[in-house]
Amino acid sequence: MTDTTDPRMSTGGEEEDKRCGKDISMETISGWVHSRMETFFGGVASKVVNYPFSTIGLTLIFTVGFLQGAWVYDEELSSDKQFAPQDSDAVTDGDWVVATFGNEARRGEVYFVSTENVLTTENLLFMNKYNTWVTTELYAMYGDQKVTWATQCDKQPTTGVCKGISSVLSLYDYNNTLINDQQIPVNSLTWRQKQPSGPDVTYYLSGVEYFPGTTNIRLATAARIVYNTRNEEREISGKGMIDPESQEFEIALSEQTRDLWDTPTSGMPSNLRIYPYTVGDADNEERNAIDGDVKSLIIGYILTIVYTCFVLHWKIKQPLLGLASVLSVGLSTGSSYGLCWLMGIKFNQVVQVLVLILLGIGVDDTFVIMDSWADESGIPNLKDRMVSALRHAGPAITVTSVTDLVAFLSGSSTSLPALRDFCFYAACGITFDFVYQCTFFVALAYLSSKRQETHRCCCCPVGGCCCCSGDNGDDAEVGGTKTLPPASEENGVLTRGLFTITRFLVGGLCGRLIVILISVFFITIGIWGSINVKMDFDNEWFVPSDADVQDTFDIRDEYFTRSDIPASVYFGRVEYHTLAVQLELNKSVELLQTNPWVVSGSINSWYVDFHGWVLENYPTEILNGGGVRDTSFYILLREFTGWDATRPGPAEFESHQNNIAWEGSNGTGVVKGASIDFLISGTASEEGQTSVDCMDSLRDSIAPLSPAFVWSDPFVFWSSYAVMMDEVTRNVSIAAACVFVLVSLLVANITIGFIVVIIIGCVDVCMLGFMDHFGVAVNSVSVICIVVAIGLAVDYSVHIGHAYLTVTALNNSYGTSYQQRAAFAVAKMGPAVLNGAFSTFLAILPLSMAKSYVFSVFFRMFTIIIFFGVWFGVFVLPVLLSIWGPAPFSVATEIPVEKNPLIPEDEREQEQPDPSNELRDMYVAPLPVATVGSQYPKQFPAVHPQY
Repeated sequence: MTDTTDPRMSTGGEEEDKRCGKDISMETISGWVHSRMETFFGGVASKVVNYPFSTIGLTLIFTVGFLQGAWVYDEELSSDKQFAPQDSDAVTDGDWVVATFGNEARRGEVYFVSTENVLTTENLLFMNKYNTWVTTELYAMYGDQKVTWATQCDKQPTTGVCKGISSVLSLYDYNNTLINDQQIPVNSLTWRQKQPSGPDVTYYLSGVEYFPGTTNIRLATAARIVYNTRNEEREISGKGMIDPESQEFEIALSEQTRDLWDTPTSGMPSNLRIYPYTVGDADNEERNAIDGDVKSLIIGYILTIVYTCFVLHWKIKQPLLGLASVLSVGLSTGSSYGLCWLMGIKFNQVVQVLVLILLGIGVDDTFVIMDSWADESGIPNLKDRMVSALRHAGPAITVTSVTDLVAFLSGSSTSLPALRDFCFYAACGITFDFVYQCTFFVALAYLSSKRQETHRCCCCPVGGCCCCSGDNGDDAEVGGTKTLPPASEENGVLTRGLFTITRFLVGGLCGRLIVILISVFFITIGIWGSINVKMDFDNEWFVPSDADVQDTFDIRDEYFTRSDIPASVYFGRVEYHTLAVQLELNKSVELLQTNPWVVSGSINSWYVDFHGWVLENYPTEILNGGGVRDTSFYILLREFTGWDATRPGPAEFESHQNNIAWEGSNGTGVVKGASIDFLISGTASEEGQTSVDCMDSLRDSIAPLSPAFVWSDPFVFWSSYAVMMDEVTRNVSIAAACVFVLVSLLVANITIGFIVVIIIGCVDVCMLGFMDHFGVAVNSVSVICIVVAIGLAVDYSVHIGHAYLTVTALNNSYGTSYQQRAAFAVAKMGPAVLNGAFSTFLAILPLSMAKSYVFSVFFRMFTIIIFFGVWFGVFVLPVLLSIWGPAPFSVATEIPVEKNPLIPEDEREQEQPDPSNELRDMYVAPLPVATVGSQYPKQFPAVHPQY
């Protein structure tokens, strides 16, 4: 081989210094920072290997101490409080509505679909039979308490009579005799005689056809019965704020409807099918799906353990260190959970996937540490070898851990509660994982190596249990000193493959062009997809796809499009008896009628009905201006709503009791709140931006009425759409800026910080673009993954960038300095990064069969993140660095021959020194235990030539 020196690199990188201009001083700083970190981690390792059992014991004590937070464990189960910004107007308005009017009734619907005509006498009689069963026979048990329709129905405040049923059967008063007579025509006129307010009869029917020349309905293909149950929420341990009695009744209604009624033996006509939906049933399916998916995390854990054990056996013949690594992750997870519970941060279903992130990051740190351990195979003394390994691995995992930490902390400033709490848990978990990997795992790794050195069987990672003595064919003795088996990394398939790929991609123009073209293709698709990605969120997504209630959703969407959404205009504590306020109440109806999102004929104004009733019964109480006389306003209103026991009001208007909130009980005092009900078109919920447009339009319509506001329960989620893209942009920008600053400071190199941020940007752009292809919309769940992507992308790229700075190339016979250093970075850190990425993928692989929405989204998003993180971090970044990169550390060392993929394999074998002869012959005496500030060069210069 011709030994030709590159004149540009003859002084350790002068050409690069010139091209970088002012980077000479930065290079010195970077060398100082890197040296100080190595010294610090050398000191940490020294303490750990001298007191391994104390380290392990202290770690366990700390973990048990933090887990005392389980005594104050609290879980947030409400979707409203997890995925909606709590500082939004919708949440504030909703809190006022609940405080003033109480909780809205729980709504359930039962759909009857006919292949012919649902309005035949036979079908109507069956529907009435079913309704009678629900109201008189159906029951459920909550503990020792029997719950029935009579106990759980939504009741009139004044009479206590159930008012929670609405259907076409109301025309016949749920009377079989009237149904058999068929004398009552089904039309809007007869319906209004029974139901003077609220939705029209067509709201409860689908596929309506009329008799020619009339408004009488002759045929409908589907009908629905609406059941409203009470909603007296209270805190139930492990379940959150719910009404458990109504929940159990609703579950019984849905399950028994499918089991007992949707069968031929129930007497159901052959042309009819029945599909129930209740809130309790959907919530129950969601909880069961989450519980099942959480169990699948165990499978992911097992796969990760098996793979980690396999890799560590392949590398250093210590497979059970895989268990030690995963145990360290488990302890860090438990510590982070406990600490957050002690700080009062509630647990939620999104946090359950944190273990996957910590598993990926923790195992990646393990591979980095043990790769460094394998590289130090020339040091026979175990303590010195572990100290040297952590000295070199510590700075690398510090950069990734600290940047991950800051990336998640920056996300904790969001207004989305689930993301905020998840980021707190993740930040704590990453901190504990970093500390435990550098202490607890290192202690176990040292004890395991000590066991291996003394020829004891590999029964457990710590010597002393299930151990035996015997010869180990892999062990050897040099100069009377027992040594460990040499690392087999150089002969591994992964390493050889990376050498080959790196030589092609970095060493030649063709390979670099291919990488650039493929990356441009990915980024182009990503930009296009990012433009078209949609915001969307639906509570029904949390119901597993194979749940029976999904059939009901399909029927509802087919026959009733999307259910129209109940909403109201609310007035607060104002002087309702004054003419000015009464005119405002009238004007609100006019404004709603002109809004395109309001369903025609759905406006139900208590004031319009009240004014008409007063005009008919007390015409002298109507002023010339059109309002009700102020002195008699509240007296007549009590009579109208049925609160005056001496003069009962009209029964047909009793439903308006729910529209008036009185200051005192039983309709006493003044009115503290009032509402005017209407329906929003179901099309408003089809897309996120459509929902925001609808919400803004309704608010703008009512804006002229200063004391009024519009509110509907979905507004709570719709408000998250309004801030979603701003949240994504802000969180990603803050996290990227923090990563840039930290990477620049920790490696003291602005160029690497800038390049890493570019890589993160490419990963996020591609992730956003491919979300649509994977069926994922932008919402409060997926935005968590977008923040996670920054952390994982940092892991995959910073390791490569850091390794690039640690070496220099003085010989340009095999390529430029940039090419050789980039190739070395991949050869050095590529196996650890790829193993870490693959172990993360194995951890999430069981979630490919997840039934719950959160876990399903996380699997798809993590798959995208891992793929593009690896592509841009392991393949694109080295190509960029091979074209142009920053100068190396001032303490950088020459690239080892055996680690330079650009040198042909036969030449590497010729030049590679035999560690059993050259290095070990230079070994004079066992090294003293390293301490902070100790130096190796006096006794082992060949291993640490930078000193």
